[in-house]
Amino acid sequence: IGCQTITWGDGQNAFMDRLCQVAAQAGYEALEIGFRRLCQTPVEQMRDLLAANGLRLVASHIGGNLEDVAQADSERTMLDAVLDTVTALGAKYVMFSGLRYQNDSQFAADLAMLNRCARKAVDRGVRLLYHNHNWEFAGSPRAMDLLMERRAPELGFCPDVGWVAKAGQDVMAFLKGVAADTPLVHFKDFASLDPGVDTVCLGDGVVPLADVATWIRSGGNCVEWVIAEQDRADIPADEATTRNAQYLRRLFA
Repeated sequence: IGCQTITWGDGQNAFMDRLCQVAAQAGYEALEIGFRRLCQTPVEQMRDLLAANGLRLVASHIGGNLEDVAQADSERTMLDAVLDTVTALGAKYVMFSGLRYQNDSQFAADLAMLNRCARKAVDRGVRLLYHNHNWEFAGSPRAMDLLMERRAPELGFCPDVGWVAKAGQDVMAFLKGVAADTPLVHFKDFASLDPGVDTVCLGDGVVPLADVATWIRSGGNCVEWVIAEQDRADIPADEATTRNAQYLRRLFA
């Protein structure tokens, strides 16, 4: 099981040592860190912190135009910088989110960019995965439908089951539809299916997480990691992430 460090918010580099200690003590085996936070800690320091706490970096998370050199503030693209960092830390996955349908030409260009980046990542030993929110399931045509139809085989999925439920979709049906290309699953729980980011600790909300765990344990899929991701918490982040680890450990014991 892994932990997305989003629950601790911004400024994580200032207390990354304590964050790693809390995650390890809670029983996580790995971290997923958003790249805009990960890049604030030097690679050597991050490698030492992970090793000292018996953790690994399983993935990082990015968005935007990965081929835009302006985002990387250099002649290299953002994807180059991300791949350099995650490969140096031994991670095999990078998540991308943010694909929206506005018009045919915009979507075609964005998806072509993602497909090129997915192929480039594979050449570096990294799999680019698409991480959904709820908006990909809205509108007509739906961005998720077009993504599933037109993606390159190198581009996989990291389903966020909380957002799938929030979009009013059948969580299990969606998971089964992408099972062959889903090595990571984000476990997120919401207090309700109403609009808004009302995340709660795993098991306290309305998302069918136990059903998801049963499906993963039953086989017939390629899931390697389950990752707790709680965007916001009304209790201290240390406590929330510890409770989420306890929940996942019970489900996957």
